[in-house]
Amino acid sequence: MKFYALILSLIIIVGCSGDPCENAIVRRQNSPGGSPSVVVFERSCGATTGFSTQISILPSDGEPNAGGNLSIADSNQPDVQLGSWGGPWVDVSWTSSNSIIVRYAKGARVFLQEPEVFGVSVTYEVVSP
Repeated sequence: MKFYALILSLIIIVGCSGDPCENAIVRRQNSPGGSPSVVVFERSCGATTGFSTQISILPSDGEPNAGGNLSIADSNQPDVQLGSWGGPWVDVSWTSSNSIIVRYAKGARVFLQEPEVFGVSVTYEVVSP
C-alpha cells in the first residue's frame, strides 16, 4: 500500500511541477535576411494573471516556450490600448537585418526591455495608437 501511495505522490508532483503558462503567437516577422525572427506573443499563466504582450528574438523556426527574451509588458492601467489578443498593443518592424523598432501602448506596465538580443538591436517608442 505504501508503494502505491508513493507512486501516486510522484505522479501528482511531476504533473504539477511543469510550467503552467501557455504562449499564443500573435505575429512572427523574419528579418530581411530571413533569420532570426521577431515573435510577438501573448503569454497566459492562468486565471489569476492578466494578459501580457511578450516579444522574443528566435531562430526563424523557433517557438516561444518561455517568457519573452526581448520585451514583457502587461496592461496594468484601465486606459491602456489593447491588442486583439488582450495584452497591451504593440507594433514591431525591422529597420535593417539586425535592428528593430518596438512601438508599444502608452501606459503599458513594462517588466523587460532589452536593448539587444542575439545581435539584434532594439529601439523602443511609446505611442498612443
